[in-house]
Amino acid sequence: MEPPILGRRTARTDHEPPQRTDHDRGQRIGPYRILATLDVPGHADDARRCLARDMRTGRTVVLTLPYPASADDAGYRVRFWAEAENSRRLHGPWVAPVVDVAPSDAELPWVAHGCFPALTLPAALAAHGGPLPEETVRALGAALAETLAAAHANGLVHAGISPQAVLLTPDGPRLTGYGLLRAAIGNRPATPHGGRPVASHTNHPAAAEGGPAGLPPEQRAGEPPRPYGDVYALGAVLAYTATGRKDDAGPAALPPGLREPIAACLSRDPAHRPQPDALAREFRRAAAPVSLGSVPHAVGAALAEQAAHHPADTPPPDLPQPVGHSPSAGRAPSRRSVAVTALTGAAGLALGIGGAALWRAVTDDPPAVPEPLALRGVAPAPLWRRRIETEIDGAPLLWGNSHLLVPGAGEVTAVRVRDGQKMWTRDNVWGIGDLSSLGGGLVLKPGLRELIALSARTGQVKWVERGYDGEKRLRFRYPLAADGKTLWFLAQDQEETATVVAYDLKTRKERWRTSVPGGFGGPEEHPAVLRKDSLLLSNRSESSHDNPWTYLALGRRDGAKLWTRTYKSVLTFADDPTEIVSGDLLITFASNVVSAHEISSGRKRWHFSFNELVYTDGALHGRTLYATDGAAVTYAIDVAHGKLLWRRRAAVDAASPMSESETALSHSGRTVFQINASEVEALDTADGSLRWRFAPATEGASAGALSGSVLSAPGVALIRNDQAFYALPVD
Repeated sequence: MEPPILGRRTARTDHEPPQRTDHDRGQRIGPYRILATLDVPGHADDARRCLARDMRTGRTVVLTLPYPASADDAGYRVRFWAEAENSRRLHGPWVAPVVDVAPSDAELPWVAHGCFPALTLPAALAAHGGPLPEETVRALGAALAETLAAAHANGLVHAGISPQAVLLTPDGPRLTGYGLLRAAIGNRPATPHGGRPVASHTNHPAAAEGGPAGLPPEQRAGEPPRPYGDVYALGAVLAYTATGRKDDAGPAALPPGLREPIAACLSRDPAHRPQPDALAREFRRAAAPVSLGSVPHAVGAALAEQAAHHPADTPPPDLPQPVGHSPSAGRAPSRRSVAVTALTGAAGLALGIGGAALWRAVTDDPPAVPEPLALRGVAPAPLWRRRIETEIDGAPLLWGNSHLLVPGAGEVTAVRVRDGQKMWTRDNVWGIGDLSSLGGGLVLKPGLRELIALSARTGQVKWVERGYDGEKRLRFRYPLAADGKTLWFLAQDQEETATVVAYDLKTRKERWRTSVPGGFGGPEEHPAVLRKDSLLLSNRSESSHDNPWTYLALGRRDGAKLWTRTYKSVLTFADDPTEIVSGDLLITFASNVVSAHEISSGRKRWHFSFNELVYTDGALHGRTLYATDGAAVTYAIDVAHGKLLWRRRAAVDAASPMSESETALSHSGRTVFQINASEVEALDTADGSLRWRFAPATEGASAGALSGSVLSAPGVALIRNDQAFYALPVD
């Protein structure tokens, strides 16, 4: 017999019958065809769930996918996909098995769970006609608490428990939704420093309601997901299951037998919440506990009806499989998920899915000027890690946001950005300079006595130019600029006369050459500024108080000397000053000063002084310039007027050698990275608040050190540490 239903006729319920139609029905999502929705109106969380049929195998699965508005955000798509991949690591009898995950380059990410028939908790309550029996809630609590205990013991924070994420099946509950909260809010706080809850930037229905139900108060105040937040979310799910109410009705609304453990889970003070293993033991203590694998009769009938309504299909034997997909039911974890699993155990590697011991609070010394309150956070889990086995010889090049090209000793290796897979290696390409993009799918590798053009996609050698070896003609020095049609490079004759050469990439013939004064062909490799009609060369390496910074403009089409202009007030330093050009604005760094001049007139626009020497080149996005000084303080400066917008001191000890530092921006410009000798700090470009810190596992570098840089693709930050690369979701 069905257990008695407590409060079935008196409790107020906030649910509606599940929808019987779905406007997405019949839609193809990868290899799946949508059959029906599992969502119930008014119960949205950070994703939508539907029944779908695998067109390859005929198997019915539960498909979890983002809301369309959320999927428009490239960073969100990467985070959703990363969390879906990482969900393979969550194991246990009450975890919905992951049978398939969308390819990393899919337009719409998704994850497929192998559990059918299945109802979300809101749908189960609707089928039951009210709250579930106390015995069922107790059994559900024991199952989910056991799952959390195992997850937390393995360093995992679920960050996605909600009524919609819990499925009831004929064999008992199944937990889904891993990482949905992290994917939805990214590294942004749920509220601005403890203020009113704000909607996630992903703009889905749950966000419109003020954030996911059951969001712990500490996360509403800006903290990232932590293990004790999972306990609070579990308490909210059980309170909903026992009362049928989405809002917090207080302990008085709970059945007496459940009041104490659920109220403890919902404590505002995380220290007062129970540990999951203790909670599981508490829920098992009952006179006649319901089997963890049982469901009430009405729910079982609804599951049987669902199974009858969607019988399994047998696909025709000649059914073509979608490109890039293969049947994956019951497959072993992917190499990527195995790699990420190994990473969580690596000493010194901070993962966003780590346990409480991995979370570090960041505090700054009292600033000389007001700085925003730093938020606490650690880096998200890497999407992948790739170690280059040969010694890296030169700066890696990001090509087309899809390929990471890494030069080695006599070879070049290409790694695919989306999953870290090695695409190709080309050997016997010994060179004397860095890789550079030629446009048109080609990259240039300057050789010892030749120029080598490689296909970025395949590594195939497309052509070799041996005419600039310094014997019969000029000697190639270094590239200046390229636009897909022309390569401009600096060359010298036997008398060391500097010459700019325009080389036609299609005909592979020289278009023109123009000799320039020696100061514009200095020993340090430095690209020219490519403008609409001209090529700007600076005397950067030889500028001084007696020899002011000067630009020489050459015509792009014919090499004619158009004009020369001197910028007398540009400060210089023993180390070469560096430059950023934005429209008509020349921004130069030297010593502890950054200054801006109008290129067309030479007039000084503004200058800004840092507290310490500036070793980085800075990074520009829109009207804001970001740079870090030797005291590990990052500054945001309005380039229109040279005014300070914010500054933030790094958590790293300022005594660390900042001469190895770097400032970089994410592809969207929403995150600025400060790379120092110990770690990478990701800051929100809006106010300088800390998003996360990443200290990769020591590999090929001294203990606790970081030796590398950051490159940015849409939704991904590629962090190098010596010979290892980590891909982290960002923005």
